[in-house]
Amino acid sequence: MEKAKNRGVFFVKKKKKAHVCKGGGLLPPKLNRLQHIALKVRDLDASLQFYVDVLGFSVIENIDQTDPAKTTYGYTRRVRFISCTNEHHVINLTEIGPEFVPPNLPPPENSRVRTEYGLHHFAFIVDGKAEFDEWVEYLKSKGVEFVRGPLLHSPTHPEGDGSPGENRAVYFCDPDGNAIEICCDIMHLDEYGEVDREWHADRIRRDGYNPDEVPLPPINR
Repeated sequence: MEKAKNRGVFFVKKKKKAHVCKGGGLLPPKLNRLQHIALKVRDLDASLQFYVDVLGFSVIENIDQTDPAKTTYGYTRRVRFISCTNEHHVINLTEIGPEFVPPNLPPPENSRVRTEYGLHHFAFIVDGKAEFDEWVEYLKSKGVEFVRGPLLHSPTHPEGDGSPGENRAVYFCDPDGNAIEICCDIMHLDEYGEVDREWHADRIRRDGYNPDEVPLPPINR
């Protein structure tokens, strides 16, 4: 403990205690959020056409490397850092050198249905239902095929599909079969890790229903 002075009054300032988990070990420092993902792609030009021309990303930085000895793993030839925010990159697109691509490689398949270990899908969130609906219509206008949805993940919402999360969602794939979700209104939690009741009531009202008639969704633990 250390003493601190405030307007002539001394008080005791306690040092912050480290968080301890139930097993007795220290908890890790706080993570803010997922910042970016890196995808290995077959055809960088096709990937850029999709992420830039369809989804609206910007290319922030280019790396072209023809010397395998200067690449991290030897297979990288072209890398593009792309972003939809004010941060340097949200997605890192890394093209596999053609000499490392197996012959007769089968066409890309929806990552949500593949049984290999690795990526299932990743998601981008938008402000609300109006923006979500705009995205659905926009993607349709671009000829993007939906592999699931639009739907609402909820066991209690009148429009829900029975699954958890409370978010509206639509799923589609990039040229390499990586499944992408656009969503809104994902469940908010209170300080105790339970469903935030105020958030839930407000969300139900915004969707045109009476919150007194829609139960809080359970959280399976």
